[in-house]
Amino acid sequence: MNQVDFNTVNTGFGRMADEYDAIQETNLPVKIMREKYYEVVLNTVPPPASLLELNCGSGIDAVHFSKLGYKIFATDISDKMLQNAESKNFFNPYSKNLTFKKMNLLDAGTFDENSFDAVISNLGGINCIDNPVKISKPLSKIIKPGGYFIASVMPRFSFWEFFLLIKGEFERAFRRFNRNGIIANVGGEKVFVKYYSPKKFHSFFKNDFNLISTKALRIFAPPPPAFNWYNKFPHLTYLLDRIDNSAENFFPFAFACDFYVIVLQRKS
Repeated sequence: MNQVDFNTVNTGFGRMADEYDAIQETNLPVKIMREKYYEVVLNTVPPPASLLELNCGSGIDAVHFSKLGYKIFATDISDKMLQNAESKNFFNPYSKNLTFKKMNLLDAGTFDENSFDAVISNLGGINCIDNPVKISKPLSKIIKPGGYFIASVMPRFSFWEFFLLIKGEFERAFRRFNRNGIIANVGGEKVFVKYYSPKKFHSFFKNDFNLISTKALRIFAPPPPAFNWYNKFPHLTYLLDRIDNSAENFFPFAFACDFYVIVLQRKS
């Protein structure tokens, strides 16, 4: 279970590429999470910084950052995701700021030393690695001294998934607790996923990076699979959003949310 098959990842996520693009337009929780992630990146390393994006998917984030003035090198293992990303960049007036390349997460160290001001990874791509310590030293090599690694990661506990117990969905309610990871169905393919608490995640990088901050995403507010709550219970849902806005920067909540954004700084 702890072996990552990148061919399977390529195929599975490729089949989901068009759906992921559609979700960006129709799924409000996903849009909110992206906006909060963008805010963290902007506040941590403002443009015109150079960025390496891991698991860039269909290029939504990469195109966004290029328009803000970042110089960004975006990578992904999925051919179809990169095809969709290149299509977006064709109409991007800031396309000169953006380069796409097929690459798996474990090959990040192939870039020259001190190439980037920051490495970024959004929406849990890092959760497809069985042991993130494998990328700590390579990332510290390619990030400039004092630069950053900013990732959104899925933790080992989510209030919303735990409440699935009420519906009798015990497997889904407890899936994040599996210390050895799980096999998820992504586009009809079996893809390895493992969940990491902020403390555990930082432990993989502690020799090369200092922990700067965490931000919890979707603590009490509905996560992406529950986006219909915004139509069914609008007043309650927007109240939960406001509560999240007040609580998200308090460290303990990063242990109990759908995703958290973690900022690590390379040691000089």
